Amino acid sequence: MIAIIADDFSGAAELAGIAAARGFKAQVQTQFDPASDAEVIAVDTDTRLKSESEAVQVVGVVIRQILAAKPTWIYKKTDSVLRGHVRAEIEAILDTTGQRECLFIPANPSKGRFIDGGRYFVNGVPLNETVFAHDPDYPCNTAFVRELIGESERIRVPNAVTMDDLIHPIDAGTLAAGAVDYFARSIAFLGGGHREVTSYPTQAKTPMLLLCGSLAAWDSGRADEMKTRGFVVHTLDQPISPSIWQQTQKLMLAIGHPQSAEAAALTETLIKMALPLIAAQNELRIGLEGGATAMAFIRRMGWTRFEVIPEGHTGVGTLLPPGGPILCVKPGSYPWPEGCFECQD
Repeated sequence: MIAIIADDFSGAAELAGIAAARGFKAQVQTQFDPASDAEVIAVDTDTRLKSESEAVQVVGVVIRQILAAKPTWIYKKTDSVLRGHVRAEIEAILDTTGQRECLFIPANPSKGRFIDGGRYFVNGVPLNETVFAHDPDYPCNTAFVRELIGESERIRVPNAVTMDDLIHPIDAGTLAAGAVDYFARSIAFLGGGHREVTSYPTQAKTPMLLLCGSLAAWDSGRADEMKTRGFVVHTLDQPISPSIWQQTQKLMLAIGHPQSAEAAALTETLIKMALPLIAAQNELRIGLEGGATAMAFIRRMGWTRFEVIPEGHTGVGTLLPPGGPILCVKPGSYPWPEGCFECQD
């Protein structure tokens, strides 16, 4: 069993989706349960917005549970732009596993995110000059990775400008950690994952509801992007009725960029608006953008375990909860891949 430990739900789903696309039988869990036939289990600790001490405690408990199941490999998924308690969670894992060091590569060269000379760039722009400089929880005030995560002699951060820079031999004493590109390159060298990968059958013209609780996505122009792809876009300040499904088969609900109110309250309002729309549709695909949005939604629905459907959309985990609709889950900081929604037409 390969174990992934992530600090938010969208990150866990993203990497589990990569594993499934490689032919591994994968699951996403919010409470680790080794009683599974999955080859890859991605566990969401939901610690990104907790205090550092809480995050360390939760990660310590989960990693001990994972170690008891005797995994063949452990990967620590972090936010690609270093939000969250990155250093503290990595060191908590090292303390528990007894590994001597961590090779940490948060760069995603395939998405224009790279590390050069110890500085993080997004499409050639220093991280502290991008929208992430204004993140409400973890504003990036520097592009230097070491300054963002804090000093640690046990965490090694190499330059990573191209995909070839992600190939590093590691031994049992080294924890691999970082973003999706490093995971994808690393898992390609592991055994297993030889199942035939086929798309999950879906009905034609299945209505699609996209819930966007990510400020980074909104500030990056997600509303205009989705309008060009046939979505009707509504924000929290616009009343909406289930009768909207008589007008469109593609609907995006978003928090927008309000001037006040806490993020958790906005997310809760977003989900409350969505529930009547979901109840009005027997067949529905639900897109969840942003880890906090995804976790709040699945917690409301009472789901803790998800089968991963290998649809092959890079960066998106397609999940099937017990008795629930198909969920497409993605971090909020980069666009939805082409074909993710168009395939339903």
